[in-house]
Amino acid sequence: MNYKIKICLLLVVFGFSCSTTEKKTNELKKIVLRKTSQIQPISGFVGSVDYVEFSFPEKPLIIGQIDDVKVLDNNIYIKQHVSRETGILRFSADGKFLNAVGTNGRGAGEIQNPRDLVVYQNNLAVWDQSEILVFSKTGNFISKLFDARLPGNSFFCSQNNFYLFHETTAPGLLSKYSAEGDLQNVFHPYQNEFAGTGYSRIWEAGKDSFHLFSPINDTIYSFFSERLIPQYEIVGKGNPTFIQLLKKAGKREPMDLLKYINTNRHWVIHRYLENRNFIFVAYRLGSSSYNLLIRKENWETFYYEKLINDIDGGVWSDPVYLSENDELYVPLNAYQITGHKIKNKKRHEFDEIQKETNMKDNPKIMICKLK
Repeated sequence: MNYKIKICLLLVVFGFSCSTTEKKTNELKKIVLRKTSQIQPISGFVGSVDYVEFSFPEKPLIIGQIDDVKVLDNNIYIKQHVSRETGILRFSADGKFLNAVGTNGRGAGEIQNPRDLVVYQNNLAVWDQSEILVFSKTGNFISKLFDARLPGNSFFCSQNNFYLFHETTAPGLLSKYSAEGDLQNVFHPYQNEFAGTGYSRIWEAGKDSFHLFSPINDTIYSFFSERLIPQYEIVGKGNPTFIQLLKKAGKREPMDLLKYINTNRHWVIHRYLENRNFIFVAYRLGSSSYNLLIRKENWETFYYEKLINDIDGGVWSDPVYLSENDELYVPLNAYQITGHKIKNKKRHEFDEIQKETNMKDNPKIMICKLK
């Protein structure tokens, strides 16, 4: 169980009592989490791979662990952390450094701990640790919009309003704010009296239409016309999902509940990616990891325990982003590249990448085109 999941569990543990009344129908498509022993080549669903190497025109910056990636207006934004500092860097599509978004610090307009980034009126809005800030695309601070000292990791902007995704009923699943910071609405599609946040993901399905995923909710909602509508249902086969386990646990003291969670196997999604054509899910049962790719056109599913890069003999790691062009973005640290043993005897173009990589180099991104 990794650090982020531990934090998620600790946050959710305190103050839990379940009274779920959310409505589901048989029409909901299901994302089924199940075991598999399949070890498959990525060529089963990937047509080609390419690599983005980050370059700097002047003094190179140190890029730390890449936590998230977004492609906005054909630019690559990476959220990364070095030691305790988290920041956002902007690159061109071919990896040339353009600028940082804001600067780290605690002064006016400085970023402390950015949660998410969206396009806002041809600029960039950042949900920082405690406020919504606006920056130019070149990274210069423009203004503070309003305070947002609320739980959550992701948000979106629609019709000049901001929607903060809280994942639970503290203060609700989703809250709507005007650009001036006036609370317009709080959406409560179900009643679940616990507080916490995990890894969340928002996918823009169309103009003013969004899908909302949270690993501490078994329903993925569609938001459209100021309504939250259940879109998909997450089902755990043979073992409960995290929320199902909490319901089964009932009312317990916090430490007893934490012990119960740690000693009972349950499904946890640690990466959910969606676009118009595909859904990619990376999930765990205890220490075992699995992957699921869904082709949305016919809901065809591909389950894998392990994936092997047979296209160029390179590394496979967890994707962090799925583009509108059906491309999976996979960050690779230098040690993953240099320490990789090429097992594919037929395709070994990756050895050129290895020769050009030093252990102290910044991460690269492997872009996998789905087919």
